[in-house]
Amino acid sequence: MTTPVNASPPPPLASIADLQTEARRRVVARAMRIGLWAWPSFILLDAWMCFVAYPGAPFGLFLAYRILVALVLFAVYRATRWRGVPTLRLVIAQNVAYALAAGAIALMAVHLGGVRSPYMHGISIVALVRAAVMGAGAALSPDARAAWLTPDSLTVFATNYVFVLASAFLGLLSGDIVWRAQEQLYRARRVGRYRLQAPIGKGGMGEVWLAWDLSLRRTVALKLLRGDTATGTDAVQRFEREALAASGLQSPHVVRIFDYGASDDGLYYIAMEYLRGLDLEALVEQHGPVPPARAIRFIIQACLALEEAHAAGIIHRDIKPHNLFVTDVDGDPDFVKLLDFGVVRFRAPAPGDHRLTFTGALIGTPVYLAPELWQGAAADERSDIYALGVTLYFLLTGRVSLRDEWPGDARPAAPALEALVRRCMAVRPDERLPSARDRRLALAELHDPAPWTRADAAAFWRRAVLSVPG
Repeated sequence: MTTPVNASPPPPLASIADLQTEARRRVVARAMRIGLWAWPSFILLDAWMCFVAYPGAPFGLFLAYRILVALVLFAVYRATRWRGVPTLRLVIAQNVAYALAAGAIALMAVHLGGVRSPYMHGISIVALVRAAVMGAGAALSPDARAAWLTPDSLTVFATNYVFVLASAFLGLLSGDIVWRAQEQLYRARRVGRYRLQAPIGKGGMGEVWLAWDLSLRRTVALKLLRGDTATGTDAVQRFEREALAASGLQSPHVVRIFDYGASDDGLYYIAMEYLRGLDLEALVEQHGPVPPARAIRFIIQACLALEEAHAAGIIHRDIKPHNLFVTDVDGDPDFVKLLDFGVVRFRAPAPGDHRLTFTGALIGTPVYLAPELWQGAAADERSDIYALGVTLYFLLTGRVSLRDEWPGDARPAAPALEALVRRCMAVRPDERLPSARDRRLALAELHDPAPWTRADAAAFWRRAVLSVPG
């Protein structure tokens, strides 16, 4: 067989090797370009997960992960532009970038539901993206096809992909084992007659745990005084006073206290009813401002709790949406319970209370504090009325600061409601409604239950449960 005169001679072996090297370099560069476009595009998903699906997740940390991985992708891409970098090093750098991306996704998943997080699927997606890049390169580029569709390359890829899948499986398995071990540790820990099951919250002085009452065989919420505060006499007295204040109130709108005391090893606790639902702060943050009829009903119930507390000489001093919990009681899914009596002030202080509630001490959440408290005045019923006014404003608008004008998209249907909120938030205490009862009656005159019924509330909570991830 003769070679046609005009045909080009086959390239030497060295040139073929160079072509294969260049093809691999271009594939790595293409993969890094796709990564630089795709990886940052998930920042919006991170924001949704942190601020909507899992409020409180560290968005700043997630952003740092995104930036770090993007910088690595860019560095590998730049390395492909330098002919002096061996191809093997580029391939290793590419695998490191993929592994770093998978690791970042796994760390994000820790804050977004753990092993049930949808981010766990991202680990496999990293490997699938790599497969897609290789497939596209092999289909569109003869050079890439020659470089990748060889027994050696396919074996390396299959090994790496199996490793990623195995790592993901081992991560899920180890995470489940660690969680079960922690769960067993929690269940083994007992405080008095209560067996701890899982942590469910944290407050200024203590932690709240889901616990099982071994004597009465019921689930309770057990508030524990943290070890770093239990050594202080004032902290213990304040903790005991919280139990005494709440346990002496009979209103169904006050959280029920079952028991309080200290374990044999000196751990102070308060056992209270375990509530299922959301506090008003979380409700607004997750679902937005509430309709005026619903907001009024929430605050009317809070007023009922405060009426009894004030009549007993108890000033709550920490009224805020976070301490008003919405749960289902006797078929009413929008039933409000007042929580956290940890910083109460008694109108007639007991011996020693002057150290805990002395004038001039700023106690409570700053944005809900009445102006006179910033000036050193003692808290009274009107201070709670002010905080309740800020709470109602937050329910209606999603904001906590009342300026000259209400937001146009959050203005209540009734101007009288806006005027009532402004009166409750008056700078001068004597310009506010004088009591929780007066506040309740004023709200009742404005309340039209028709726009928000129990059926509406039940439908809302069904939708809320269905929208919970996992």
